[in-house]
Amino acid sequence: MKTINIDPKDRIELLRYVNMLRELNCNTSEKIPIYYEHVCELETLMYRLSNILEFQQPKGLEGGWYADYQLKEDLLEEKSNDKTH
Repeated sequence: MKTINIDPKDRIELLRYVNMLRELNCNTSEKIPIYYEHVCELETLMYRLSNILEFQQPKGLEGGWYADYQLKEDLLEEKSNDKTH
């Protein structure tokens, strides 16, 4: 298991996103509209989490916009295995 250190500034930013998710959850539970701002924040959260937690999408034929994120170290391992074949 890999240990990832999170900077204090990143923790504060993640706290903001958790509160945004809480608000989104409350809005949907109470059947009130979701704001477009929430949708935009979700995308930003996706990028921040993938950066902080070291997730990446595969590149090339296997990857692109629609590919699931994977652990960065697994992608590096696959890439090095491809070079050995």
